[in-house]
Amino acid sequence: MSPNEPNMPTDGSVSQRPMNRRFRRRGGGLVCLVSACLVLTGLSARAGECPTDFDTTVAARGLDGHGDIALADGRTLRLAALADIGTAADPARRAALKALVAGRRLDLASADSTPDRYGRLAALARLPDGRLVQEAMLAEGLAVARPEAGYLGCMPGLLAAERPARAARLGVWAQWPLKAEPPAALAQAAGHFSVVTGRVRTVGSTRRVDYLNFGPVWRQDTTVKVDSSVRPALAARGLAPAGLAGREITLRGTVDLVDGPVIDLRWAEQVDEVAEASGP
Repeated sequence: MSPNEPNMPTDGSVSQRPMNRRFRRRGGGLVCLVSACLVLTGLSARAGECPTDFDTTVAARGLDGHGDIALADGRTLRLAALADIGTAADPARRAALKALVAGRRLDLASADSTPDRYGRLAALARLPDGRLVQEAMLAEGLAVARPEAGYLGCMPGLLAAERPARAARLGVWAQWPLKAEPPAALAQAAGHFSVVTGRVRTVGSTRRVDYLNFGPVWRQDTTVKVDSSVRPALAARGLAPAGLAGREITLRGTVDLVDGPVIDLRWAEQVDEVAEASGP
């Protein structure tokens, strides 16, 4: 795992299933009757709260070699619930973040004060003018909101901050969301957090996993693997996996490559939009 990734992959960045057990059962599903487009900005049933106690103040010295925030006391700060676009060496992203934080005092709110495996703190960071560093970066299209344990309750606010850049196609949104098909194009994003859109052709289910299939050939086409723990949160919104067949869906997560492109869906907060079902 790259040191630019969170301590624990929050979106299935690495598939752990054996190759000989990877399968996608075909099957149709009942189409949910919903409005033309549902934009999911609410919390899942187990989303938890967004940290609000900004009880730690630090001084930012600049950025380290990986694009994280170097603090004056020698520690390193990772911006929680945020995914960089491309690589940390991206000059626009680095310049914008450095201009925001270098030489400034930041108030931090953290869901967990334990450093990650790279010794970094993870937190929401508030500037002296009251803005979140996360929201400032999202507003310029220089990062995207990333569901993360302990910060799932922050997603509505982060998505709201992200929305204007997305509408104006700033930064990463000039090319995102990526298309789920053809799989060869999406495969180039393997190992990277992405926002992906496409039409679900079929849905297959087992006791523990649902498979959203975006193409007819499971060994090469894009699939979203839905963990059973997500079913209640999706069903509460009329989005039970069985009902997603035939519908356009936009979601975010790390693209894995096992046969074809795969995204693990562990939280309802990974789903951005689901459109009305279309014809076969």
